[in-house]
Amino acid sequence: MKNILFVLLVLIVSCNSKSQEKIDLSRKNISHFEKDEETGWIRVNLHQPNKWGFIDKDSLVVIPFEYDFLNPFENGLAYAKNNGKEFFITKNNLKLEGDFEAINIFSEGLASAKKKQKWGFINTQGQFVISPQYDEVDYFRPSGLCAVQKNGKWGFINKKGMEVIAIIYPDVNQQMLDTNVVVKKNGKWAVFDNQGKQLSDFVYDKIHRTDITDFSKDFFKRDASTYFGNGAALVERDGKFEFINLKAQASFPNNKFDSASVFDTFKNAIVKRKGKYGMIKTNGEFKIPLEYDFIQPCDTNYSSYSEYYNARKGNVYHILNKQLDEVGLSHQPIYSSYSTDKSFLIFKNLKNKFGKIDWQGNVLIPFEYDTMSELEGTSFLEISKEEKFGIIDEKGKIKIPIQYKGIFPLYDKFDDEELREKNLFIADNKIININNKVLIEGYNSVTPIFNNHNYLIVSKNKKFGIIDIDKKIILPLEYDEISNWTEYGPRHSKFIVKKGKTGLIDHENFKITIPPIFDKFQYLNGLIFAKKQNKAGIINEEGKILCDFIYDEIFPDQNDFFGYNKTEQKIYAKKGNSYFLIDKKGKILKSNLTEKFVTENSEIVEPPPPTELR
Repeated sequence: MKNILFVLLVLIVSCNSKSQEKIDLSRKNISHFEKDEETGWIRVNLHQPNKWGFIDKDSLVVIPFEYDFLNPFENGLAYAKNNGKEFFITKNNLKLEGDFEAINIFSEGLASAKKKQKWGFINTQGQFVISPQYDEVDYFRPSGLCAVQKNGKWGFINKKGMEVIAIIYPDVNQQMLDTNVVVKKNGKWAVFDNQGKQLSDFVYDKIHRTDITDFSKDFFKRDASTYFGNGAALVERDGKFEFINLKAQASFPNNKFDSASVFDTFKNAIVKRKGKYGMIKTNGEFKIPLEYDFIQPCDTNYSSYSEYYNARKGNVYHILNKQLDEVGLSHQPIYSSYSTDKSFLIFKNLKNKFGKIDWQGNVLIPFEYDTMSELEGTSFLEISKEEKFGIIDEKGKIKIPIQYKGIFPLYDKFDDEELREKNLFIADNKIININNKVLIEGYNSVTPIFNNHNYLIVSKNKKFGIIDIDKKIILPLEYDEISNWTEYGPRHSKFIVKKGKTGLIDHENFKITIPPIFDKFQYLNGLIFAKKQNKAGIINEEGKILCDFIYDEIFPDQNDFFGYNKTEQKIYAKKGNSYFLIDKKGKILKSNLTEKFVTENSEIVEPPPPTELR
């Protein structure tokens, strides 16, 4: 699809006009593109003229680039915004305008629209089917209900505008996958069905929502919220945790706990009673008895679909899979090696050796390594024995022998896939490939350039230079130091030091922009406060002299060090025994300042040190 979009200047014929228009679909002119799931078209935002539109698979314009914003199509309509107005368009670019003050997306065939400061609901023809009368509204959900507010009170209506649950409550809620809704009164929650029948008294302090995860969907669309959909809803009542079913009745006998988690995607819940933890299924069966000191999902960030659990008993962690079978034992919990996208686990066993198992506990790689970790973006693993490192493949076959003091990928997740697929590594100051063939050697240190890993800072005999991945010398090995990246340093440069003098090189082509001739070199907010031949001046990052080197010292205001001062930058200068306030060009703005005043309001800081090279 990218190949379709990223073509050079092309002629595109709009299906809404017989005329032809030129649209620049070059890579540099496209700020966003995304396939529309309903139409199969491509939703595109162009830098020039900063407008949104749709094209088809043949790069023909099907919705002109005339909108300030466009949403994807849903139910045949796409939300649009132009010149401060909000409306919907059809697939034929018909605008549904109704003098609306605001419109939200369609849900269950209706969209909320605001008119005269009140919200109502329109159909796909842009006609009000529920008149504007509400102060606030939610969206219609699969329950067939929508939460609405009047005069500070909430209730639910159906798609005919009928009040199914009276608009008299301080708070209400519903989730995407449920037919039941929850309503709050006097600080307590109750459960109602979508016909308005009250299923429970107002007795719950909290009703916990969770998610059902569909792994077949895109990562950002795989979760759908629910109270009851995972088998039972978790509620809090009088300091205890309980589970209730769709009828708002206790889900199973022995239903009260001191603490509990919601049932996750795999219908597992962690429960606690009398200081001990266990795990239950939705029928109340204790698959893991209440005998553990602590249980937690391996992936705490996405606990609703964590496929593994850490269950600690004493100082031993019992590793459980999603079926709640024990698959391993360790003295430490598993977190960093865990991923929902993997069908295996890497961990350290009770003998403090690393290995790899599948999700059922079958050993894939023997537990014989001191360390083992995945190399991000590859199927390879870094392993070590006796402080020597190497690389194995996913089946445990040695690819790079265990002989190096250190080894890591040259390219990382921020590099293009074609670069990562080269599988190049830095090992003991050499560049090697996955077959252990040495490509670059002979240097005391090799460090990839922070912003472009095709270039390397190298050193030999305490002198530094820059080469590319093909061994071409870009900058000779004649510098005392070369910075890699400095947080508060120049925006598009790197520091170089030669014979104790400092200068700059461009961070992309590495050409010298400021020769290394300065004794003092302090970068601050786009200005460089430099000193040479015992005189101070100011230059910019391109090397242009802004303030001549005529002062003994120049000190920026102490409040400007990290760009926090949003007012005009204050600069102080000293010449002889006199102190001044100057501008960046050296013009004296105020004289006769005292040394005490300048000392209290300024501070001399050293330039950020070059990145340490190993």
